[in-house]
Parts: sequence; C-alpha cells; structure tokens
Amino acid sequence: MNIDFQQILNQAEKYRPEISRFLRDMIAIPSESTQEELAILRIKVEMEKVGFDKIEIDEMGNIYGTIGHGSHVIAMDAHIDTVGVGNLENWTVDPYEGFEDDQIIMGRGASDQEGGMASMVYAGKIIKDLGLEGDYTLVVTGTVQEEDCDGLCWQYIMDNKKLQPEFVVSTEPTSCRIYRGQRGRMEIKVTTSGISAHGSAPERGDNAIYKMAPILQDLQELNTHLADHDFLGKGSLTVSEVFFT
Repeated sequence: MNIDFQQILNQAEKYRPEISRFLRDMIAIPSESTQEELAILRIKVEMEKVGFDKIEIDEMGNIYGTIGHGSHVIAMDAHIDTVGVGNLENWTVDPYEGFEDDQIIMGRGASDQEGGMASMVYAGKIIKDLGLEGDYTLVVTGTVQEEDCDGLCWQYIMDNKKLQPEFVVSTEPTSCRIYRGQRGRMEIKVTTSGISAHGSAPERGDNAIYKMAPILQDLQELNTHLADHDFLGKGSLTVSEVFFT
C-alpha cells in the first residue's frame, strides 16, 4: 500500500465544497445537549452518501459509522452537542446561518466540534477512494451530551456497546496542533442546608450561604496547588454555578 501523502491532500481538496456544505448544514441545526437528534440524522445521511460500511445510532443517541472489518479497532470521535448561543448581540454573524470565506467557516459548533465530524466523515471517504483499508476497523463516533456531561457518552459506549478501541483520536479543537491526551473532567455539586428566618432576626435561623463561604475559599486555594503533570499539563478547578433555593 504505497500512498503518497500528497494524494490524500489532493482528495481532501477535491472534496472541499462537500465538506464545507456538510459543516454548514450541521451548524444550521441547533444541537444543544440532549437536543442533538436532527444533527445526528444529518450526519447519518452524509455517512450513507460517502459509503460507510455500517452506520448505527444507539439508544443514547450516539452515531457510529464504520469503515473496514479488520482486527484492530480505531475510533475517531467528535461530540455533536454545542453550548447555547448566549447573547445574540455578541455575535457578528447569525450563529446558525454562519459565515464562510476562502479561509474560515464561522457559526455555533463550527470549531467545537462539528468541524471534527465533517473532517472525519470525509476521511472515511478518502480511505475508500484510495484503498487504504487494512487490518483495522475505523469507527467514527458522533457523541452526545458532552457539553453538559463530559465523558458520560463514552462511559455508555464502553459499558453498553462494548466498544473498546485500541486507539482513539479526539477531534476537539487544539489550534491545529496534535495533543497526546486529555486530563478529563469531574463535576461536583456541593450543597449546604440551613434554616430560614426573617431578616430582622437572622439569629433565629441558620444561614446556608455563610456555610458555603469557607468552602469557596478552600476551593479557590486548592486550585493553586493542583499538580502540573509533564504529560497532561496543569490541572484546574473553578466554581461555575451557584444556585439558591
């Protein structure tokens, strides 16, 4: 199998209009966490169009497109959900209509992370075109609920679909640089309870907000002491939401 890398680049350039159109279509479909179904169905159409060997959507809503039937399993992943658009006044373009010129495509999800899906689907097409199938099975996964529950989709995939790849490529945006791993993330909810009282007699109550104050200070201090790993980089901690009930 002697394939010059330039041949791959030539094929990618050949499919530039289709890749751009596919990405623009995904951008145009709102797909916040738990609302990814229409975007997943659009991906299914494109996988069918370019000739994936097998396409499946699981009960959670993740899509799997398979190339090849070899013994070594490789996965390439992009999460399909996006965060919300926020304040529309902060956008210079319509987040769902997007914008495209000869250098960039803009819109909600263009980078994080539907651009990865567009690239992966046409990587599968190029593998087919150039006869690059070998003793491997490539599984292109479009996963859901990453923005709200990072890691939940892959826990489901491994536990319920029994997909155990030997190697995984995440297409999370990295400024076009290759990174060797991801630290992972944990979300922790901390609750304090109290007893309400009238504002004229706070001594009759038990203020839950005051109880939270030293916890917040400890978390702020903990962030300064997290390890800086040679391989994974420095960890970080933040308090992102506070709810009062």
